[in-house]
Amino acid sequence: MQPTVLFMNMWNKAYFPAGGADMAYLLVEAHGVGGPADAEKRAPINLSLVLDRSGSMSGEPLMYSKKACRFVADQMNVDDLLSLVVFDDQVETVLPPSKVTHKDLMKQRIDSIDARGTTNLSGGLIEGVQLVRSHKAEGLVNRVILLSDGHANKGITDRAKLFAIAKEYRSSGVGISAMGVGDGFDEELMEGIAEYGGGNFHYIEKADDIPAILGRELEGLLSVTAQNVKLIVRPFDGAQVTAIYGYPAEERESGGSAIAIGDLYQNEVKSILVELTLHPHTPGEHPVLKLDWEYVDVTEGAVMCRTSIDVAAAFTSDIDLLGQPANPVVEQQVELTKSAIVIEQAMKAFDSGDMEQGQQLLKAQADEMLRLSAVMGSPLMAEESAKLYSQLDNFEYSSKKRKELHQEKHRRMKRK
Repeated sequence: MQPTVLFMNMWNKAYFPAGGADMAYLLVEAHGVGGPADAEKRAPINLSLVLDRSGSMSGEPLMYSKKACRFVADQMNVDDLLSLVVFDDQVETVLPPSKVTHKDLMKQRIDSIDARGTTNLSGGLIEGVQLVRSHKAEGLVNRVILLSDGHANKGITDRAKLFAIAKEYRSSGVGISAMGVGDGFDEELMEGIAEYGGGNFHYIEKADDIPAILGRELEGLLSVTAQNVKLIVRPFDGAQVTAIYGYPAEERESGGSAIAIGDLYQNEVKSILVELTLHPHTPGEHPVLKLDWEYVDVTEGAVMCRTSIDVAAAFTSDIDLLGQPANPVVEQQVELTKSAIVIEQAMKAFDSGDMEQGQQLLKAQADEMLRLSAVMGSPLMAEESAKLYSQLDNFEYSSKKRKELHQEKHRRMKRK
């Protein structure tokens, strides 16, 4: 039987000094490789679309959102469940959870949605999740997709509380993806809901991009191979994890860090970058980390799977071995992560009014990536450098520019 998920680990260097290393990087990847040979045997979906219909969504944003919802209904089949919630200052269930059989009737209900009111985002989100939870069953892919163009200004508006709600729902087996449209939405809020909800975050610059992006999200849900993928990173004596990048990590009382990376699609790669300090070791290979993976295989029913991997590092005092070139794949991923951190620092400078400092940070990072592209012979580094330079062309900080930078930060932190 073909495996559903393959796990890979790569160090940034083949050898580390026996005297210890203040900075070492391990790239940890989960590859979705399995899937039913017959698409009809895929895991059924229990999906709730949660749509902002506040006044700012009137016109093209709502028109394209309804078009996207109709597309979703067309792509689902009789084994799937679909519900639709709309919110302004009030919350309304337009479609209760139903088997996708009477598609024309569903699309008529979608077409009846109009724009009005303010933005009770929390109310819409909670209602959508409750609809999914009420029909949650073994073997279903349970997901909420939230789409909004504004800030949460009714109901629960505190980010931390909304993140905690998303995290609780993810723990109960319901993932949340969030899509922000245009220039008005709160990007930190929407990204955080997706991060803690175990789903995906999308910045939709133009309303007419809504159908295509929602279509890609649905395409992923139609090819889920593993659900609720979780990783626990536990260092052995002689190693200390100093940072984990890519997904929120939580310290466990029993030791180590727990990372929830959500669902894994067929042919998808999700990566986590672990930064470590390695203490002195005698020359040779020594185990420094244990990686415990857990996920539900949904390619043939719902099977809980667990695997444990001991990761060793090679230590030496040989100068020639220590001088070997770094792993270019990992080094590129490290640099992408560093560039995400710099973009975040630049955004903080811009937000505080220091335009010069923010631009200097972006330019210095673009220069460094261009230098590395030559040293490493890396077209990827050259491309990423060019993207940063393009952000600085005719620079004017605005809500739109902030969202562009935020999306770049998000993409690089996920190493996409």
